[in-house]
This record gives sequence, C-alpha cells and structure tokens, in this order.
Amino acid sequence: MPVQRPFLLYLRSRLNLGVSIAAGCLVVGSLLFLRPHAFVPIVVIIAAYAGATFALFFSRRGAEEVVAESDENRQAQTRRKIDSLARVRERISVLRLGNERVAKAVEYFLLESGTYLEKCRELSSYSPLANERIERAMEICQVFLGELDESSTGHRFGVAEADAATGDKAEDAARDIMECAEVIKQRVTDDLLGISGKEKLSIMKELEEKK
Repeated sequence: MPVQRPFLLYLRSRLNLGVSIAAGCLVVGSLLFLRPHAFVPIVVIIAAYAGATFALFFSRRGAEEVVAESDENRQAQTRRKIDSLARVRERISVLRLGNERVAKAVEYFLLESGTYLEKCRELSSYSPLANERIERAMEICQVFLGELDESSTGHRFGVAEADAATGDKAEDAARDIMECAEVIKQRVTDDLLGISGKEKLSIMKELEEKK
C-alpha cells in the first residue's frame, strides 16, 4: 500500500524536527546578536532550511523517516482498533443473559476473543473477519436480550408459546455465538500467526495449553 501524504509525514519526523530546531536556534541567535542586520541572515537561514528539507525528503534517510512515521501511524490506528474491540468484549462480559446455554457460549467466546486480542496486541495486527465476529457477538446478545424481554412479556400475559419460543431463541443465539468464537479462534492461527510454520505450531501449542 502506498504511503499517504509522505511530505507531511516527513515534516513530523524526528529528522525534520532536529533540522527545524537548529534553524530556529539560528534565527533566534540572529535576532539577538545581529538585530540591526538580522533580516538578511534570517532569509538565508530560512532558504537553507527549505533547501535542506527538500534535499533530505528526497534522500534515502528521508524515505526511511517517512516509512517510520507511516509505521507509527499504522500501529497507533491498530492500537485504537484493538482497544475499541476490547471495550466491546468488556460490554459482552457484563451482560446478564438469563440463560445457561447462552451464558456458556458467551464464556467460550470471551475465552477465544481474549486470546485473540492478546495476540493482536503482541503482534500489533488484527483480522478484519475476527473483528467483525466480535461486533456480531455483541449484536447477537443484544437481539437475544430484546427477544427475552418480549418473551417475558408474553409469559406475563399468558401467551402459551412464550417458554418454547425462549428456548428456541436461546439455542439459536448460543449456536451463533459459538460460531463467532470458532471463527475468531481460526483467525488467530490463519491471519495473525501465519508468518511461519514453526511459529504457528509453537503458538498453537501455547493456545492448547491454555485450555
């Protein structure tokens, strides 16, 4: 993927920061010690800074700084995404679902999603498909709770089918949550740990030992 706005990234870089500080110090020195004749030196300093900036930007060192800044941006975005998913998982963990089957499925989901997010932070990466399953699990729980409320209302008013409907919805919700957990588990090995066969086997063994 091409680097977006490379010149702006270079301007943010440590290299440019150092050059800017040096140029700023020279300007301040000119104002302090050459005040009656400071204009010309300041113009020369600014021109030299602009020339050095463009020369460094198109140099190998400048390219390295741009790549480093781009990588820092990517890592920051990755951390924000992982943190947002961790918050979704935390919200799921405190839901009172009122059904043992669904609660067990959520317990398994929390185990697998916790392992996934741990590896995401370790590798500074994530799987879009696994992320989607975490968000989907939250939606499934919310839908189930809404349906549970409706069933409770039906039961209160003597609707005979309420208990059977609740059981069917619980089974559906549990199955869907388990499916989300299985996909997340698979994405850990397929997307995050697909760097090398040796590393994959090592991590898979580690995951098995945690169960």
